Amino acid sequence: MDFTVQNLLDSKQFPSMKPLNSFGLNQPIKNVSIIEVEDVDRICYDGELLLTSLKVYKKMSEQDFLACLDRLCQKQICGFIVKRRIERKTDEKYYKILETFCDYHQLTLIEIPIKQKFWGLAKYIMGHIFTPQMAQLKYFKLTHDNFTNILLKVDNGHDVSKKILHLIEDMIENPVTLYYSNLYCFSSTEDNVPELIFEENLKPYNPNIITKFKYMKQIKDGINQYIVKIDLLNKIEIYLMISEKNKPLTTLDYMALENAIITLQYSFIVSYTQNEIKKKYQRDLGYSMLNGLLNNKQMDAFSHMMQLDDSAYYCVVSFHTIAKNKEQVYTNEQLDEVGIIEGEISKLIDDMRIYRNLDQIVYIHEMGKKETKANFRNKMEKLYKSVDKQIKHRKSNINFQIGIGKIVKGYRHLKDSYLDSKKAIESIDVIRLLMGNNDLSVVDCSKLGFFKIFENMQDREQLLEYVPESLVLLMRNDNQHNGELIKTLQTYLDHNQSTKKTADTMYVNYRTITYRLDKIKDITGIDFDNSGEMLAIRNGLMILKLANKLN
Repeated sequence: MDFTVQNLLDSKQFPSMKPLNSFGLNQPIKNVSIIEVEDVDRICYDGELLLTSLKVYKKMSEQDFLACLDRLCQKQICGFIVKRRIERKTDEKYYKILETFCDYHQLTLIEIPIKQKFWGLAKYIMGHIFTPQMAQLKYFKLTHDNFTNILLKVDNGHDVSKKILHLIEDMIENPVTLYYSNLYCFSSTEDNVPELIFEENLKPYNPNIITKFKYMKQIKDGINQYIVKIDLLNKIEIYLMISEKNKPLTTLDYMALENAIITLQYSFIVSYTQNEIKKKYQRDLGYSMLNGLLNNKQMDAFSHMMQLDDSAYYCVVSFHTIAKNKEQVYTNEQLDEVGIIEGEISKLIDDMRIYRNLDQIVYIHEMGKKETKANFRNKMEKLYKSVDKQIKHRKSNINFQIGIGKIVKGYRHLKDSYLDSKKAIESIDVIRLLMGNNDLSVVDCSKLGFFKIFENMQDREQLLEYVPESLVLLMRNDNQHNGELIKTLQTYLDHNQSTKKTADTMYVNYRTITYRLDKIKDITGIDFDNSGEMLAIRNGLMILKLANKLN
C-alpha cells in the first residue's frame, strides 16, 4: 500500500505540521530529501518529497529561484515541507514565491515549526515507503550528503568537528560529545559538558549495522552511553560519546553515526596532516634556537613568527619520555607513543610553542605577569598526572618525566633555560634523593641548589670529604653496631627537632629517641642550638645520601 502525504498528516506523529493547501495529499511519496544544495534538481526523483528551510536559496536571485523551482516541477516532485523564520526578510520573500508556485502547479506545501528537525520526519517517512534494508541505504546516502556538504564548505578543522557534532545531535535527537585520548573534552553539544569516565559496566555493543568501528555501551546515572573509539593514522585516539537522554537510538540513527564518524575521521586526518607540515618547520627552527644554532637575524625572524618577545619572561620545559633499548636505538612503537604524548600535551597546554625531536618534547612557556614558579610547577604537576593516567591506560612502557628550566628574560636566553630543563631530568635521581621522594617526576633544577657541585662526583671517598666529621663518626658507629643513629638524626631534623614527632614517625618509645639523641651528642659533640652547625649537618646528611648511592 502506498504511503501518501495524507497518511503522514493522519499519523499524528508530527501534530504541529500545517498543510497550506490541499493539492496532492493522496499522491504517493516515493522518496524524501533534505535540500542542502541549490541544484537539487539534478539528484531528485519522481514523487520525491523535499524538505527545506529555504536557507540554501538565500544568495539566489528571485529569477534563479523560480528557474530552480521550474526544474523541480519538471521532475514531478511530490511537494515541499518547509520551515521559515518570519523575522528573516529573505525567508519570507522566498516563502511567498514558493507558496504561489505550489498553488499554481498544484503541489503539496506543508509548514512545520522552525524548531522541528527534518531528520525525524525523514526517518519516519523512509520507514513507511521502503523496506528496512532500503531505508538504511537511502538514509545512509542522505546523511552522507549532508556531512560531505560540511566538509566542502568549512575549512577550519575545529569548526568542521563542531558542525558535525551539532548535525549528529539534530539527526539522533540526543547530545554528543567528542573527547581527546586524555578524556578531555574537545567539543560538545551540551552546555554542561559531561566527564568521560569508563564505568565498570562498560561492555562491547553491537549496533546491528555493518560498521568499521567498535562501539561500547555503559549505563551512568540511569542513562545509556555509547562510546566509539576513533583511531587516526594509528597515532591518535579520540572518543565519541552519545548519551541516550531523549530517545532510544534506532538503526537509522546508527547509520547516521557511521557517516558522522567517517567524516570526523577524515577532517581530523586532514587537519593533523596540515599541522604536522607546519609543526615540522617550526620544530626544526625551534630546536636550532634552543641549541643556539641560529644567528641573530634568524633568531629575530623565528621569534617574530612564534610571537616571542625580548622583554617577556620565559621558562623552558623538557618532557622526557623514553630511553633507548639495549641496542641504543628507539623502536617504532616507542616513537609512535611519543607522538601520542605530544598530541596530549598540546591539547592540555593549547600553545603553539611545543616542539618534538625524536624522543624529547620541549615547551617554551611565557610566564604571566603574576605567575610564580611555584604556580607553574603546580600546573606541570597536573599535566603530568593527566598524561601519566593515559600512558597507564594504554599500558605503554614509558618513563614520563618533566624537567623545568630556570626563568629567563627574552628569547635570546631561551638556550639557558632549555639546558637547565635538560639538566633537571639528568639529575632526577639526585633531586629525588634530596627531596626524599623516589616517585618525583616533575623536577626543577633549582631544587639542587649548591648540590650541583656534587651531582657529577662518582667517587664515594671524594664525596665523604665534604661530610662533617661528626656524621662520619655516626656512620661508622651505625656500621659497627647495626644502629640507627643517622636515621634518627635525619628524622629529628626533618621534624624541627621534636622528640615526640620523631618517636611517632619511627614507631618507637619517646625514651628511646631521647637515649639515641644523648648518644649522638656523646659521639659527635653536636650542638643542636647552633644554627650554623645544624645547616652543615643537614647538608652533610644529603651528601652522605649521595655517597651511599655509590656503594
